[in-house]
Amino acid sequence: MIRALITSILVCATIWLYGEPFTIHVSSSGHDDVVVSLYRYDDLFTLRGVLLTRGLLNSEGTSTLDGEVDKVTKMYLRIGERTADLYVEPGSDLHVALAPLPGALSLNGTSRMAITFTGMDPLDVNALSSDVNERIDTFIAEDLATDEAAGMQALEIKRKEGGTVEDSTKRPPTLFVTPLLSATKVDTFTTKLRRFYADVKEQWFSHYLNYSIAGLYVGPRTKDSDQFKNFLEGKPVLYNDPEYVRFIRNFFSDQLDQLARTHGDSLNLLASDGNAEGLRKLFQRNDFLRTSDQLAELVMIDQLYRKYPMDLVDQNATEKILANVGSSSSWPEHRTIAGNMLWDLTAMKPGSVFPQGLRLETPSGTPADLESLLVGPVCIALTAGWCTACGPEIAGSIKLDNEYPGAIKVVVIGLDKSLEEFNAARKNSKDNKLTWIHATAEQELREQLRVRSLPMFYLLNGNELARSPAPLPSEGLGALFHQAKVAADQKVRVKVWDD
Repeated sequence: MIRALITSILVCATIWLYGEPFTIHVSSSGHDDVVVSLYRYDDLFTLRGVLLTRGLLNSEGTSTLDGEVDKVTKMYLRIGERTADLYVEPGSDLHVALAPLPGALSLNGTSRMAITFTGMDPLDVNALSSDVNERIDTFIAEDLATDEAAGMQALEIKRKEGGTVEDSTKRPPTLFVTPLLSATKVDTFTTKLRRFYADVKEQWFSHYLNYSIAGLYVGPRTKDSDQFKNFLEGKPVLYNDPEYVRFIRNFFSDQLDQLARTHGDSLNLLASDGNAEGLRKLFQRNDFLRTSDQLAELVMIDQLYRKYPMDLVDQNATEKILANVGSSSSWPEHRTIAGNMLWDLTAMKPGSVFPQGLRLETPSGTPADLESLLVGPVCIALTAGWCTACGPEIAGSIKLDNEYPGAIKVVVIGLDKSLEEFNAARKNSKDNKLTWIHATAEQELREQLRVRSLPMFYLLNGNELARSPAPLPSEGLGALFHQAKVAADQKVRVKVWDD
C-alpha cells in the first residue's frame, strides 16, 4: 500500500514537473531528407531558443515532433535558414504546413516561413490568437484609413500572401504607434471584442486578449494612471504572454532614463555594488512599481538589458546586477530571464573565451579541430554561399591575407546547408591559402556564437576574443591587420589589439 502510494506520488510529481505531451505533424513540400527543428523560447524577453527536438522530413515532406509542456508556450519551427512561430499547449495535436515566403533570404539567414494550420480546433490558442490579431488589424486599418501615412502603414498588414496567416503569434507593427486612434471608437470596438470572446474560458487567451486590447489605448490621449489601474494594478505578472511583455516594456520604457536624470549617483553606486535589492527599491520610487516587488525587479532587469548599449549604467555594473538576480532572485522566472540576459550580453564579449565544442568539418568531410588553430592572432570569418553580401567581404579578407602574409591566421567557417554547397562556395572564392571549415550544425553554431547577421568577423588572441564583432574588410579590418603585422615584425610578445 505504501509503495503504491509512493509510486502514485512520484507519477503525479513527474507529470507536474514535465507537463503533458504534445504532438506537431509537420509537412513542407520540396524538403524531403531535410531536418526540421522545434525550439521553445526560454523566455519572452531575450527570446533565447532552446532546442526541444528534431525530425527528418521523409520522402513525402512530413515529420512528427513530440514533446511535453506544462503551460501555453511560444515556440518556433526551423527548416534551414527559415523559421515560423506557433503556440503549443498541453495536449496539443497540431498539423502544420510550412512554406517559404516570397523573396530572398535575409542577410541574417533567419527569414520567416508561412505556417498554415489544418484541422485545428477553433478554440486552440493558435486559432484564437490568429483570429483576434486579424480583427485588431482590420480595426486599425479601417480607423486609420483617413490618415494617409498611418493608413498605408496599417493597410500593409492586411496584405496576406494568398490569404495565408503568416504567423499566429505576431502582433501588427502599428501596435503602440497609433496615437490617432479615436478613443470612442476604441471603446466601442473593445467592448464588442470582449463580448465576442466572452464564452472562451481559456485563461491564457483571456490574458492575451486583455493585453492586445491594452495596446490600443497607448498614446497621448490616455493617462498612465488609467492604464495602470485597468491593466496592471493587482494583476499577475504573465511571463508566457507576449502581449503582456510588449505592454509592460512600452509602459515602463523610460524608467531607467528617468532614474539616470534624477538619481544618477544612487543608480550607479547601487549598480556598481551589485546591490540588486537596493536598485529595485530605487525603481520603486515610481508609484506604479511601489506595491509590487516582483514587477519592479522584472522592469529593472529588462531596462538594464535593453539600455545596455546606451551606458546609462556602466556595463560591468549591469552585468553584476543581472548575475545577482540570476543567482538569488526570489522568482525562478527572473533567475532564468536574468541568466539569459547576461549570457546574451557577454557570451561573445571581448575578453571572453571563444566558445568551444563547435561541430565542424574539413572540406573533405573529416572532423575539424578549431581549437588547435587558435594560436596567436586569428581572424574568424563566418559566411555562406547563399549570402550575397559575403562574397565581397571574403574576397577582401583574401586580399588582406596576401598584403600581410603571416600576420594573422584567417579561418573561414561556412554555414552552408551541405558540404557540397560549402565546397562550391569555397572554390568560387578562388582561394587556396585560407583555412576553410564547414559547420555541420549551423543552427547550433548560430546560437553558440550569437550570430545575428552574415558576414561576421571576429579577431582573437589565441582563444580569447579581442574584437567581437570585428569590422568587415570593407569597413576598416585592414588597419587591424596592419597592427598585427607591425607587432609581428617587432616580435611583440603582448597581445595584439590589447586595448
